Amino acid sequence: MDLDSSAYYKLSSVRLGNVNFKEYQRISGELGLLRDRYDYKTPEMWCSRIRVLFRKILEENPRIFSKNGYITMIGKHIERSDRVHGLRSNYIYCSVCDSLVFISKTPCLETCYRDNHLKRCINGDQNEHARRKEILQSIDERESTIWVYKQYILQEEAKLNRLRLELFFPSTSHSEKDKLALISYDYDARSVSYEAYLSAKATMAKNTMPNAPNLNPFRVSSARSDTGKLFIIFLYVNQPKGTVLRLEDGTEITVV
Repeated sequence: MDLDSSAYYKLSSVRLGNVNFKEYQRISGELGLLRDRYDYKTPEMWCSRIRVLFRKILEENPRIFSKNGYITMIGKHIERSDRVHGLRSNYIYCSVCDSLVFISKTPCLETCYRDNHLKRCINGDQNEHARRKEILQSIDERESTIWVYKQYILQEEAKLNRLRLELFFPSTSHSEKDKLALISYDYDARSVSYEAYLSAKATMAKNTMPNAPNLNPFRVSSARSDTGKLFIIFLYVNQPKGTVLRLEDGTEITVV
């Protein structure tokens, strides 16, 4: 069999009493030793160290394996002598193309992408379009994850905003402070999903004009206290000097 994700699962899940138990355990142990790359080693150094040994394991076990397979590099982070962390990397060594390969790593499709590379190598079909599609999908999933985290951050900032209003503007009504604290953050906990991210992404793309100013998509809110003084809750700006911003009440602010 080809050494892909299914074969790795089969090796690791064999139970005591199975006729292949000892042999599978031995092979799993040998592969496990090859996966590790410590902090001071580069991916290229790891590949140079294991490539011959990995191919040897495949060749010496013809009853179990074909000569086709991959092995994933596991980065070992040494925190101290008694604490070493294993972190699955984006790199595999593929015996078919005999090279170190970067694989798009996503929460859902990481294993699929590794298997896809092996299949394409076996079939002699290293389709660059398919590889680019996988990378773009990985980028999209990472962006959606960041977007979800930002929604939670905005929720916490809204709470912080409300606390500051309570501290510095005690005479402002509670309803007005609640409104001011939340107005800049169009947050809905029910909308934190991949579908909501895609909808927000499509909306931003539709509303973005070429060469538009690089405004942060958070609205600027302002209010006046009972003393008549203007105060701004939060201002997210990344603009060149001289840019004029208009607040919701019509007030203009020039970036200096």
